[in-house]
Parts: sequence; C-alpha cells; structure tokens
Amino acid sequence: MGAPIGVATPFTPDSACIAGEWTHVRHIRPRLFGNFHARSFDSLECACLPCPENPDAPGVVGALCNPDDRICGPEPRRAPANKICFSGPGDYALTNGKRDRRSVVFRVDVEDRSEPGGTNGPPPPDRYRMRIWFVDPASSEGLTLRQAVACANPTTEDISAPPPNIDDGGDLIRGNQQIHPPLKKTCTP
Repeated sequence: MGAPIGVATPFTPDSACIAGEWTHVRHIRPRLFGNFHARSFDSLECACLPCPENPDAPGVVGALCNPDDRICGPEPRRAPANKICFSGPGDYALTNGKRDRRSVVFRVDVEDRSEPGGTNGPPPPDRYRMRIWFVDPASSEGLTLRQAVACANPTTEDISAPPPNIDDGGDLIRGNQQIHPPLKKTCTP
C-alpha cells in the first residue's frame, strides 16, 4: 500500500491514521472478472514471521526483522516486518465499469519473503491474499464484519468471520511484494 502515513491500528473504522490506496484487479481468462479499490482503512498491523525454510531466523516483532536473513525476508530491504495486514471498506465492480462506492468489506495479507519474491527466486515465495465480502460496510452486519476481519493479530490469516465471496491469492508465481520501513510520521486520531 503506497501510503503517506500508516500507524499500527488494530481496529478504528475509517482510521485517519491509515492513508493510501489499494487496487486489486481480478483477471480470469479470457476477461476481467472484477475490479476493487480502497481509499479508507480500518486496520493496519505488521509482524516479523519466521519461516520453515530457515528455522534459525529470529522472527522478532518490534525490531529489525530477520536481520541478515535473505530467506525469510524482508531483506535485502531492511524493514521491521515481513508481514503486513490491512482491512476496511472498499469499492467494487464485477466488470471494468464504474465501481460501486463502499460496497464491500476487504482484508489483505502480504508476506515479503526471499528476493525476488516469485517462484523464479529461492523459496519461499512472497504471498498475497485478498478477501472480499459483498456486504454494505455501513450496515450493522457490515460493521460487525469489519471488526471481525480486522488485523488485530497480524501473525495469522485466521479470522472469525463467514467465508468471503472472493478469496484470491496464495504464493506469488511472478512479481514481488515489498514491505518498506515506516515513515517517521505520527498521527493523533
């Protein structure tokens, strides 16, 4: 998420302390099969995860993540995390037409592993998962769901919520997810 500010937030609806935009386009051959965009976020949390490919990686939360370890990530770009999770309301369209404003609830989980991040590099590959629920984010049901899918525990993708209508992602085949150090900005909600 390219963001001018992103303060760790377990759950605050439409948080003023998380800014940026996220787009997810679903390409299912032979055509476009959905178009998502978010500009408002409820939660953002990061973690430093170990990985089975290198059980000696420190995986320390709140410090430099896996220093000098190019297997578990995020190096070579030094950062305090190799896992990020963010969630909130979003805009969605089943085609390439105009997206319906605030028509869905979403959660994204990203793991920045070895470099390069896809299957062309050494294991493990980067991971990306996007889940979308077709529910009005402003409704009572939508607000309950937004809290259930929030990133209070960024170390896991498990949530206590109904199955999503869309569950895209997994190990990246090509491409690279990159987590950068946070900016030195602060926010008071």
